[in-house]
Amino acid sequence: MGNQKLPFNEQDVRRVLGSPEGQKILQLLNRDGGRALRQAADALRGGNAQEALRVLSPIMESDEAASLIDRLNRP
Repeated sequence: MGNQKLPFNEQDVRRVLGSPEGQKILQLLNRDGGRALRQAADALRGGNAQEALRVLSPIMESDEAASLIDRLNRP
């Protein structure tokens, strides 16, 4: 991915994906059959984090996703 550093690490990803909230977020991301998630993954593999964020933003900015993210960010 070049020199671009992502704002999360493997431990963060494991924690989120292992949580009930993370599982619900994955369900949201897969509502379109996983198309947006695949596009974002392809963009990340190509080193384009901005494109990945652009693709996922409409989903992640929904009220449901925002609520789940809020719960994940609570201590």
